[in-house]
Amino acid sequence: MKPASKKVYTYHVKKALDYIYQNYEKPLTLEDMAKYLGLNKCYFCKLFRMETGKTFSQFLNELRVKKSKELLLNTNLSILDVALAVGYNNQNSYNMSFKKLTGTTPLKYRKYNGCCQ
Repeated sequence: MKPASKKVYTYHVKKALDYIYQNYEKPLTLEDMAKYLGLNKCYFCKLFRMETGKTFSQFLNELRVKKSKELLLNTNLSILDVALAVGYNNQNSYNMSFKKLTGTTPLKYRKYNGCCQ
């Protein structure tokens, strides 16, 4: 059995992951991703979930929240600016995703994890 960090993905999933990592801060939709890959949307969903264990939107939100944590701790950007910088189009959806994934709000995360003041 291969270690998780050495996971080998099929061509389409690898191409999707590369694209997500390079463009997570831009608007990314499932439809656009399937079109970019030249695949049927339903087939892409099934393939992506089978190989990553996550849906496209779960994966994207987790990546955006992970990247936002770095900005919260290493910059003085406002919460809105952090949200926009990682691809959310408003602070409310960012706050909801952040809290769902971390159990806390971005403001509390910054406050209790030692932000640049």
